[in-house]
Amino acid sequence: MISDNLLPIAIFVFIIMMIGLVLTLMEFRYGAPKRQQDQADSNANAVGKEKTSQEV
Repeated sequence: MISDNLLPIAIFVFIIMMIGLVLTLMEFRYGAPKRQQDQADSNANAVGKEKTSQEV
């Protein structure tokens, strides 16, 4: 029957989806979005330091 062929296909699709999920998590942890957030944080800290130095 057709159901005999569905299990290997389903396992293959599941493995491909898991690989995609792992790669996505790695990208957001180490990739461009992380670098952009770090840059935005450092810019915000620099602006905050400029304001405090001007107030003194």
